Amino acid sequence: MIRIEYLEKILALGKRIFQITLYTTFFFTGVLLLISVFASFFNPAVFPFLSVIALFFPLLWVVNVLFLFLFLIKRSRWSVLSLILLLSGVYQVLLVYNISSSNDTEGSSGKINIVSFNTGNADTINPLASRKAAFDNELFLKSDIICLQEFTPANEKGIAVLERFNYKINVDFYGNIGGDSSGLSVYSNYEIIDVGWLKQDLEDTYALWCDLNIDEDTIKLINIQLQSIRLEDNELESMTSFKEIVHLPGHLSSIYAKLKRGFLWREEQVTQLTNLIKASEYPVILCGDFNDPPASFAYREISSLLNDAFLEKGKGFGFTYAGGLPFLRIDYFMVDDRLNVSAYHKMQATHSDHYPIEVEVERME
Repeated sequence: MIRIEYLEKILALGKRIFQITLYTTFFFTGVLLLISVFASFFNPAVFPFLSVIALFFPLLWVVNVLFLFLFLIKRSRWSVLSLILLLSGVYQVLLVYNISSSNDTEGSSGKINIVSFNTGNADTINPLASRKAAFDNELFLKSDIICLQEFTPANEKGIAVLERFNYKINVDFYGNIGGDSSGLSVYSNYEIIDVGWLKQDLEDTYALWCDLNIDEDTIKLINIQLQSIRLEDNELESMTSFKEIVHLPGHLSSIYAKLKRGFLWREEQVTQLTNLIKASEYPVILCGDFNDPPASFAYREISSLLNDAFLEKGKGFGFTYAGGLPFLRIDYFMVDDRLNVSAYHKMQATHSDHYPIEVEVERME
Protein backbone atom coordinates (compact mmCIF):
# COMPACT_ATOMS: atom_id res chain seq x y z
CA MET A 1 0.00 0.00 0.00
CA ILE A 2 2.81 2.34 0.92
CA ARG A 3 4.63 1.49 -2.29
CA ILE A 4 1.52 2.26 -4.36
CA GLU A 5 1.10 5.64 -2.65
CA TYR A 6 4.79 6.34 -3.16
CA LEU A 7 4.50 5.44 -6.85
CA GLU A 8 1.44 7.66 -7.24
CA LYS A 9 3.36 10.58 -5.71
CA ILE A 10 6.25 10.01 -8.11
CA LEU A 11 3.86 9.90 -11.08
CA ALA A 12 2.09 13.06 -9.87
CA LEU A 13 5.44 14.82 -9.46
CA GLY A 14 6.54 13.70 -12.92
CA LYS A 15 3.29 14.96 -14.41
CA ARG A 16 3.73 18.27 -12.64
CA ILE A 17 7.30 18.65 -13.90
CA PHE A 18 6.17 17.79 -17.44
CA GLN A 19 3.40 20.41 -17.33
CA ILE A 20 5.75 23.09 -16.00
CA THR A 21 8.31 22.25 -18.70
CA LEU A 22 5.62 22.19 -21.39
CA TYR A 23 4.06 25.54 -20.55
CA THR A 24 7.43 27.20 -19.90
CA THR A 25 8.65 26.04 -23.31
CA PHE A 26 5.42 27.22 -24.90
CA PHE A 27 5.78 30.61 -23.24
CA PHE A 28 9.37 31.16 -24.41
CA THR A 29 8.79 29.90 -27.96
CA GLY A 30 5.66 32.06 -28.14
CA VAL A 31 7.59 35.16 -27.09
CA LEU A 32 10.36 34.36 -29.58
CA LEU A 33 7.77 33.85 -32.33
CA LEU A 34 6.25 37.28 -31.67
CA ILE A 35 9.71 38.86 -31.72
CA SER A 36 10.54 37.16 -35.03
CA VAL A 37 7.24 38.37 -36.54
CA PHE A 38 7.82 42.03 -35.68
CA ALA A 39 11.65 42.13 -35.89
CA SER A 40 11.56 43.67 -39.38
CA PHE A 41 10.06 46.87 -37.94
CA PHE A 42 13.21 47.53 -35.89
CA ASN A 43 16.51 48.78 -37.25
CA PRO A 44 19.16 46.05 -36.76
CA ALA A 45 21.76 48.72 -36.11
CA VAL A 46 19.91 49.45 -32.86
CA PHE A 47 18.41 46.02 -32.07
CA PRO A 48 20.66 43.39 -33.74
CA PHE A 49 19.47 40.55 -31.47
CA LEU A 50 15.92 40.89 -32.87
CA SER A 51 17.21 40.17 -36.37
CA VAL A 52 18.99 37.08 -35.08
CA ILE A 53 15.69 35.73 -33.72
CA ALA A 54 13.93 36.53 -37.02
CA LEU A 55 16.16 34.00 -38.77
CA PHE A 56 14.41 31.23 -36.86
CA PHE A 57 10.84 32.28 -37.69
CA PRO A 58 10.03 29.13 -39.77
CA LEU A 59 11.21 26.83 -36.97
CA LEU A 60 9.40 28.81 -34.26
CA TRP A 61 6.16 28.83 -36.25
CA VAL A 62 6.30 25.05 -36.82
CA VAL A 63 6.99 24.45 -33.11
CA ASN A 64 3.90 26.49 -32.22
CA VAL A 65 1.83 24.49 -34.72
CA LEU A 66 2.83 21.38 -32.78
CA PHE A 67 1.83 23.09 -29.52
CA LEU A 68 -1.57 23.92 -31.01
CA PHE A 69 -2.20 20.27 -31.93
CA LEU A 70 -1.11 19.16 -28.47
CA PHE A 71 -3.40 21.64 -26.72
CA LEU A 72 -6.32 20.66 -28.97
CA ILE A 73 -5.79 17.00 -28.10
CA LYS A 74 -5.70 17.94 -24.41
CA ARG A 75 -8.72 20.23 -24.96
CA SER A 76 -6.80 22.93 -23.20
CA ARG A 77 -7.78 26.60 -23.20
CA TRP A 78 -4.15 27.32 -24.10
CA SER A 79 -5.04 26.32 -27.66
CA VAL A 80 -6.71 29.73 -28.09
CA LEU A 81 -3.48 31.56 -27.22
CA SER A 82 -1.50 29.21 -29.45
CA LEU A 83 -3.85 29.95 -32.36
CA ILE A 84 -3.50 33.70 -31.81
CA LEU A 85 0.30 33.37 -31.90
CA LEU A 86 0.14 31.41 -35.14
CA LEU A 87 -2.21 33.92 -36.75
CA SER A 88 0.21 36.73 -35.90
CA GLY A 89 2.75 35.03 -38.16
CA VAL A 90 0.49 34.16 -41.10
CA TYR A 91 1.73 37.13 -43.13
CA GLN A 92 5.33 35.98 -42.73
CA VAL A 93 4.34 32.46 -43.76
CA LEU A 94 2.78 33.84 -46.95
CA LEU A 95 6.11 35.49 -47.77
CA VAL A 96 7.71 32.06 -48.14
CA TYR A 97 4.71 30.05 -49.36
CA ASN A 98 2.54 31.31 -52.20
CA ILE A 99 -0.74 29.56 -52.98
CA SER A 100 -2.71 31.37 -55.65
CA SER A 101 -0.23 32.85 -58.12
CA SER A 102 0.10 31.47 -61.65
CA ASN A 103 2.39 32.32 -64.55
CA ASP A 104 1.14 34.04 -67.70
CA THR A 105 1.81 31.60 -70.54
CA GLU A 106 0.85 33.84 -73.46
CA GLY A 107 3.83 34.83 -75.54
CA SER A 108 4.84 38.44 -76.04
CA SER A 109 7.70 40.05 -77.93
CA GLY A 110 8.03 42.57 -75.12
CA LYS A 111 8.81 40.06 -72.37
CA ILE A 112 12.30 39.91 -70.84
CA ASN A 113 13.66 36.77 -69.16
CA ILE A 114 16.15 37.37 -66.34
CA VAL A 115 17.97 34.80 -64.20
CA SER A 116 19.68 35.44 -60.86
CA PHE A 117 22.11 32.84 -59.51
CA ASN A 118 24.57 32.81 -56.63
CA THR A 119 27.10 30.26 -57.86
CA GLY A 120 28.61 29.94 -54.37
CA ASN A 121 32.10 30.22 -55.91
CA ALA A 122 31.53 26.71 -57.27
CA ASP A 123 33.06 27.84 -60.56
CA THR A 124 36.45 28.26 -58.89
CA ILE A 125 36.70 24.71 -57.52
CA ASN A 126 34.77 22.53 -59.98
CA PRO A 127 36.10 21.25 -63.30
CA LEU A 128 34.63 22.60 -66.53
CA ALA A 129 32.15 19.72 -66.83
CA SER A 130 30.67 20.60 -63.43
CA ARG A 131 30.57 24.30 -64.25
CA LYS A 132 28.68 23.51 -67.44
CA ALA A 133 26.25 21.33 -65.48
CA ALA A 134 25.49 24.23 -63.13
CA PHE A 135 24.07 26.16 -66.10
CA ASP A 136 22.40 23.21 -67.81
CA ASN A 137 18.81 24.36 -67.56
CA GLU A 138 16.28 25.52 -70.13
CA LEU A 139 15.67 28.74 -68.22
CA PHE A 140 19.35 29.68 -68.57
CA LEU A 141 19.23 28.88 -72.27
CA LYS A 142 16.23 31.14 -73.00
CA SER A 143 17.29 34.00 -70.71
CA ASP A 144 17.93 37.49 -72.05
CA ILE A 145 19.90 38.55 -68.98
CA ILE A 146 21.81 36.54 -66.37
CA CYS A 147 22.91 38.07 -63.06
CA LEU A 148 25.53 36.11 -61.13
CA GLN A 149 26.87 36.49 -57.62
CA GLU A 150 30.13 34.98 -56.35
CA PHE A 151 31.20 34.25 -59.92
CA THR A 152 34.67 34.44 -61.46
CA PRO A 153 34.39 35.82 -65.04
CA ALA A 154 37.56 34.07 -66.21
CA ASN A 155 35.73 30.77 -65.73
CA GLU A 156 33.00 31.54 -68.28
CA LYS A 157 35.19 30.02 -71.00
CA GLY A 158 33.62 26.84 -72.28
CA ILE A 159 30.18 27.67 -70.84
CA ALA A 160 28.13 28.27 -73.99
CA VAL A 161 25.18 29.69 -72.04
CA LEU A 162 27.37 32.64 -70.99
CA GLU A 163 29.56 32.97 -74.08
CA ARG A 164 26.52 33.69 -76.29
CA PHE A 165 25.83 37.12 -74.75
CA ASN A 166 26.79 40.31 -76.59
CA TYR A 167 27.18 42.50 -73.52
CA LYS A 168 28.99 41.59 -70.31
CA ILE A 169 30.06 43.51 -67.24
CA ASN A 170 31.53 42.40 -63.95
CA VAL A 171 32.99 43.91 -60.81
CA ASP A 172 34.96 42.03 -58.18
CA PHE A 173 34.53 42.48 -54.44
CA TYR A 174 37.34 45.04 -54.45
CA GLY A 175 35.55 47.31 -56.91
CA ASN A 176 37.62 46.46 -60.00
CA ILE A 177 35.56 46.54 -63.19
CA GLY A 178 36.61 43.68 -65.46
CA GLY A 179 38.62 42.01 -62.71
CA ASP A 180 39.26 38.28 -62.76
CA SER A 181 38.47 37.58 -59.10
CA SER A 182 35.09 36.59 -57.67
CA GLY A 183 32.31 39.15 -57.63
CA LEU A 184 29.13 40.26 -59.42
CA SER A 185 28.49 39.76 -63.13
CA VAL A 186 25.77 40.72 -65.61
CA TYR A 187 25.38 39.03 -69.01
CA SER A 188 22.92 40.74 -71.34
CA ASN A 189 21.50 40.58 -74.85
CA TYR A 190 20.65 44.25 -74.45
CA GLU A 191 23.08 47.14 -74.72
CA ILE A 192 24.57 48.35 -71.43
CA ILE A 193 24.60 52.14 -71.70
CA ASP A 194 25.74 53.01 -68.18
CA VAL A 195 27.19 51.12 -65.23
CA GLY A 196 28.11 51.69 -61.61
CA TRP A 197 28.56 49.90 -58.33
CA LEU A 198 28.10 50.39 -54.60
CA LYS A 199 30.84 49.70 -52.06
CA GLN A 200 31.05 49.52 -48.31
CA ASP A 201 34.36 50.51 -46.78
CA LEU A 202 37.36 49.83 -49.02
CA GLU A 203 36.82 46.34 -50.35
CA ASP A 204 33.21 45.23 -50.06
CA THR A 205 31.46 45.78 -53.40
CA TYR A 206 27.94 44.48 -52.90
CA ALA A 207 25.95 45.95 -55.82
CA LEU A 208 26.50 46.26 -59.57
CA TRP A 209 23.97 48.33 -61.51
CA CYS A 210 23.49 48.69 -65.25
CA ASP A 211 21.24 50.89 -67.34
CA LEU A 212 20.02 48.72 -70.22
CA ASN A 213 18.64 49.90 -73.56
CA ILE A 214 15.65 47.61 -74.15
CA ASP A 215 13.53 48.30 -77.23
CA GLU A 216 14.08 52.06 -76.99
CA ASP A 217 13.28 51.98 -73.27
CA THR A 218 15.80 52.14 -70.43
CA ILE A 219 15.68 49.90 -67.36
CA LYS A 220 18.01 50.03 -64.37
CA LEU A 221 19.12 46.54 -63.34
CA ILE A 222 20.73 46.13 -59.90
CA ASN A 223 22.58 42.90 -59.10
CA ILE A 224 23.40 42.56 -55.39
CA GLN A 225 24.94 40.37 -52.76
CA LEU A 226 24.43 41.86 -49.32
CA GLN A 227 26.85 41.18 -46.49
CA SER A 228 27.23 37.50 -45.66
CA ILE A 229 27.35 36.20 -42.09
CA ARG A 230 30.39 34.07 -42.98
CA LEU A 231 29.92 31.28 -40.47
CA GLU A 232 32.61 28.62 -40.34
CA ASP A 233 31.64 25.03 -41.16
CA ASN A 234 31.97 23.92 -37.52
CA GLU A 235 29.78 26.82 -36.37
CA LEU A 236 27.11 25.99 -38.93
CA GLU A 237 27.19 22.28 -38.05
CA SER A 238 26.75 23.07 -34.35
CA MET A 239 23.46 24.81 -35.27
CA THR A 240 22.10 22.21 -37.70
CA SER A 241 23.51 18.80 -36.73
CA PHE A 242 22.22 16.76 -33.78
CA LYS A 243 25.67 15.23 -33.45
CA GLU A 244 27.41 18.59 -33.24
CA ILE A 245 24.82 20.54 -31.23
CA VAL A 246 26.75 19.76 -28.01
CA HIS A 247 29.43 22.14 -29.30
CA LEU A 248 26.97 25.01 -29.83
CA PRO A 249 27.56 26.73 -26.44
CA GLY A 250 31.25 27.09 -27.28
CA HIS A 251 30.42 28.78 -30.59
CA LEU A 252 27.60 31.05 -29.41
CA SER A 253 29.78 34.10 -28.82
CA SER A 254 31.45 34.03 -32.24
CA ILE A 255 28.18 33.13 -34.02
CA TYR A 256 26.34 36.06 -32.42
CA ALA A 257 29.22 38.45 -33.19
CA LYS A 258 29.16 37.44 -36.86
CA LEU A 259 25.38 37.67 -37.05
CA LYS A 260 25.44 41.11 -35.46
CA ARG A 261 28.15 42.34 -37.83
CA GLY A 262 26.22 41.01 -40.83
CA PHE A 263 23.00 42.74 -39.78
CA LEU A 264 24.76 46.04 -39.09
CA TRP A 265 26.54 46.04 -42.43
CA ARG A 266 23.40 45.08 -44.33
CA GLU A 267 21.54 47.97 -42.70
CA GLU A 268 24.11 50.40 -44.15
CA GLN A 269 23.97 48.68 -47.53
CA VAL A 270 20.17 48.79 -47.64
CA THR A 271 20.24 52.52 -46.92
CA GLN A 272 22.50 53.08 -49.94
CA LEU A 273 20.36 50.79 -52.10
CA THR A 274 17.08 52.49 -51.24
CA ASN A 275 18.66 55.87 -52.07
CA LEU A 276 19.76 54.49 -55.45
CA ILE A 277 16.28 53.12 -56.17
CA LYS A 278 14.56 56.38 -55.19
CA ALA A 279 16.95 58.43 -57.33
CA SER A 280 16.44 56.33 -60.48
CA GLU A 281 14.49 57.96 -63.31
CA TYR A 282 14.14 54.53 -64.93
CA PRO A 283 12.11 51.48 -63.86
CA VAL A 284 14.21 49.32 -61.53
CA ILE A 285 14.73 45.56 -61.38
CA LEU A 286 16.75 44.47 -58.36
CA CYS A 287 17.89 40.88 -57.89
CA GLY A 288 20.38 38.82 -55.97
CA ASP A 289 21.32 37.41 -52.61
CA PHE A 290 20.00 39.43 -49.65
CA ASN A 291 21.45 37.00 -47.08
CA ASP A 292 18.29 37.85 -45.13
CA PRO A 293 14.82 36.24 -44.88
CA PRO A 294 11.50 38.03 -45.52
CA ALA A 295 11.16 38.62 -41.76
CA SER A 296 14.06 41.09 -41.94
CA PHE A 297 14.58 44.84 -41.94
CA ALA A 298 16.41 44.63 -45.30
CA TYR A 299 13.51 42.88 -47.02
CA ARG A 300 10.93 45.21 -45.51
CA GLU A 301 12.78 48.36 -46.62
CA ILE A 302 13.36 47.24 -50.21
CA SER A 303 9.93 45.64 -50.66
CA SER A 304 8.37 48.96 -49.63
CA LEU A 305 9.79 50.40 -52.87
CA LEU A 306 9.65 47.42 -55.23
CA ASN A 307 7.35 44.43 -55.72
CA ASP A 308 8.46 40.94 -54.72
CA ALA A 309 8.27 38.84 -57.92
CA PHE A 310 7.72 35.63 -55.94
CA LEU A 311 4.57 37.08 -54.37
CA GLU A 312 3.42 38.18 -57.81
CA LYS A 313 3.91 34.92 -59.73
CA GLY A 314 5.66 32.35 -57.55
CA LYS A 315 3.94 29.21 -56.30
CA GLY A 316 4.59 26.84 -53.42
CA PHE A 317 7.56 27.18 -51.10
CA GLY A 318 9.96 29.95 -52.07
CA PHE A 319 13.03 28.67 -50.22
CA THR A 320 16.16 29.56 -52.21
CA TYR A 321 18.99 28.43 -49.94
CA ALA A 322 20.19 24.86 -50.50
CA GLY A 323 22.88 24.86 -47.81
CA GLY A 324 23.02 23.67 -44.22
CA LEU A 325 20.36 26.00 -42.79
CA PRO A 326 16.94 24.79 -44.02
CA PHE A 327 13.81 26.79 -44.87
CA LEU A 328 15.57 30.02 -45.89
CA ARG A 329 14.37 32.33 -48.65
CA ILE A 330 17.20 34.80 -49.17
CA ASP A 331 17.40 35.30 -52.96
CA TYR A 332 14.91 37.70 -54.54
CA PHE A 333 13.69 39.56 -57.58
CA MET A 334 12.23 42.99 -56.75
CA VAL A 335 10.46 44.75 -59.61
CA ASP A 336 9.31 48.32 -60.21
CA ASP A 337 5.58 49.20 -60.33
CA ARG A 338 6.04 50.31 -63.93
CA LEU A 339 6.86 46.73 -64.92
CA ASN A 340 4.64 43.66 -64.91
CA VAL A 341 5.87 40.29 -63.63
CA SER A 342 4.42 37.59 -65.90
CA ALA A 343 6.35 34.55 -64.61
CA TYR A 344 8.57 33.37 -61.75
CA HIS A 345 10.47 30.08 -61.53
CA LYS A 346 12.91 28.42 -59.16
CA MET A 347 15.38 25.97 -60.66
CA GLN A 348 17.06 23.00 -59.02
CA ALA A 349 20.39 23.81 -57.38
CA THR A 350 23.43 22.10 -58.86
CA HIS A 351 26.98 22.69 -57.64
CA SER A 352 25.87 25.61 -55.47
CA ASP A 353 24.19 26.24 -52.14
CA HIS A 354 21.62 28.52 -53.80
CA TYR A 355 18.73 27.81 -56.17
CA PRO A 356 18.78 29.90 -59.37
CA ILE A 357 15.61 31.95 -59.81
CA GLU A 358 14.09 33.40 -62.99
CA VAL A 359 11.51 36.06 -63.78
CA GLU A 360 9.77 37.23 -66.90
CA VAL A 361 8.87 40.92 -66.96
CA GLU A 362 7.29 43.34 -69.40
CA ARG A 363 6.27 46.96 -69.57
CA MET A 364 2.87 47.80 -68.09
CA GLU A 365 0.32 48.63 -70.79
